[in-house]
Amino acid sequence: MEPMEFNDEILDQYEPEEFKRGDTVKGTVVGKEEDGIVVDFGGKSEGFVPENELLKPITEYKIGDVLVLQILKLNYEERSILSERRPVFKNTLEELKKAYEEKSIVKARVVSQVKGGYTVLLKGVVPAFLPGSHSLLKRDEPLPQKEVDVIILDMVQTRRGVKIIVSRKAVRDKKIEQFFSEKKVGDTLECEVRRIHQSGVEVEVPGGIRGFIPRSELSYDAKALPEDILQTGQSIMAKIIRMDKDKKNVILSLKQLMPDPWNKIEEKYPIGKIVTGEVVSIHPFGFFVRLEPGVEGLVPRSEVFWGNTRKSLEDVVKVGDLVKVEVIDLDKENRKLTLSYRKAKGDPWENIEDKYYIGNVTTGKVVGVVRKGIFVELEEGIEGFVPILEISWERIDNPEEIVKIGEKVKVKIMNIDKENRRISLSMKRTQENPWERALRELERDSIVKGVVKKVVNSGAVVRVEGYDVEGFVPNSHLVSEPKEGETLNLVVLRIDPDEIFGGRMLLSEKRYEERMNIEEYKKKVEKEKAQKSLGELLEKNGE
Repeated sequence: MEPMEFNDEILDQYEPEEFKRGDTVKGTVVGKEEDGIVVDFGGKSEGFVPENELLKPITEYKIGDVLVLQILKLNYEERSILSERRPVFKNTLEELKKAYEEKSIVKARVVSQVKGGYTVLLKGVVPAFLPGSHSLLKRDEPLPQKEVDVIILDMVQTRRGVKIIVSRKAVRDKKIEQFFSEKKVGDTLECEVRRIHQSGVEVEVPGGIRGFIPRSELSYDAKALPEDILQTGQSIMAKIIRMDKDKKNVILSLKQLMPDPWNKIEEKYPIGKIVTGEVVSIHPFGFFVRLEPGVEGLVPRSEVFWGNTRKSLEDVVKVGDLVKVEVIDLDKENRKLTLSYRKAKGDPWENIEDKYYIGNVTTGKVVGVVRKGIFVELEEGIEGFVPILEISWERIDNPEEIVKIGEKVKVKIMNIDKENRRISLSMKRTQENPWERALRELERDSIVKGVVKKVVNSGAVVRVEGYDVEGFVPNSHLVSEPKEGETLNLVVLRIDPDEIFGGRMLLSEKRYEERMNIEEYKKKVEKEKAQKSLGELLEKNGE
């Protein structure tokens, strides 16, 4: 006996009357698998809905969800196969036909990549073809996980069913056209940050249109970095400031939705007000101070110092320092503030007479050296000048022979000119005048020793040993050619007091030699005289 073959009609005779193939039933999701979901539809076995018969991705279903399903195959020993897609297929086709006629947007899920494009499911039910040139996807780009918007380009009924071709590009073009017809400069819209550059930020506005926010339109603070203001993926509100329909270009502004700090600048920062700000940059001509985001002012170099303008600005302030400054000028139209650092600190010359007086000896720092003397800073904003003749009791050609910049020196205040902000100082008068003892103890014809300091065309300058003063030996009074460091025996020809240097001394090596020769001659004569006297005495005694 040959085995009996069963066709669908015979199988239908053995199915319980409450269920048969093609019935529409309700099923509750009781499980999820990699290739579909498990449902309880009231049959003797559990039901299974394959992934290609679902309306949504498997991940979007939850345990307990109730679905409207169509029975595709009954199997009481294993699983029955059901479909969520087929019960709505006919109605969905009618909806898609209407969308095709009206060129309206429908939702599609990209299922797979095929030759020339992609297979998609419209409304999760009806398959369609998305050409690669209309997909807005790169060939090797991962498939979108979320549903995308498409427009039906073609919809043809064939023997095998309905053939549908869709386009994402048409949606984009439609939205762009709609955007530029509905939006205008000055409108505010929500957009999403896509990329951040040094020059600004790329954003996506509704409809998938790309916009750009220049760096200058991100904040009123011109030094703020784009990455410090926005983050990729962030949703923001921005204002349209320029549109170019032909180039499909939209320029936006973030800062124009913020209050402009310069609107009431004269109320917040009136001239004469002392405020605190942060040093943001230092330049040869001055430094900039940020009072608040979008409001910066310049402290010109002339408004940094009361006195020593030779100082480096970096010696006074550093970037990041909080400083007090006084507003001295305001140009609202050109957004310029001029500030004064020195006025905020106060004028040190205002009560100069309470701190310094003529004859006062104090200590200062050498801040400048010139041929005519040196500048000494007594305190910040107050400096005085030591003329070259007041540096040392000795004659010097260059102040750098005695002092160096940065060196601490003791000075005596000789004069104060408050009106012209000048103080005359002396270094040498803080020490005893060595000429006073020399004038007391030395006179014409005194014999001294001198060490040659310098040889000049007219003679030699020497330091007189034991007195720490200088003297001069003219060429006409030198016996030989002197060398620096050589010690000479000298006679004082002349010594006089001097108001500036304390004294003057003229010396002679030749006079010393002459004097020594005379002394030698005298000794010889005395010796001969003594010998003669002795001979005469012996001669007398012999008689």
